[in-house]
Amino acid sequence: MNRKYISEKADRLHKNCRVILLSNVKALVIGDHDTYDVIKLSYRWSCNCQWGRYKSHWTDCSHVVAVRKALKDPASQAPVARLAEIIHDALHSANERRSA
Repeated sequence: MNRKYISEKADRLHKNCRVILLSNVKALVIGDHDTYDVIKLSYRWSCNCQWGRYKSHWTDCSHVVAVRKALKDPASQAPVARLAEIIHDALHSANERRSA
């Protein structure tokens, strides 16, 4: 996987709102094949994808690059935050109906 491909894939993940920032040091990335945990450990980012486990010493995987892009663009999180609000409201509404 070359750097250009990693960057293009990271752009796609970021633009399609597939990065969920949990904090400034932890995120979930909905990849093409699975959902990955991306965590900042001290000064380096770590990902539990195959690339992250075996080749992260060489270069960052697309999931780490996508998280870095999301951290630089907080507005990209708005759709995810709105989705969480919609789910919360729906669950709250369903619970009210059950107790009535």
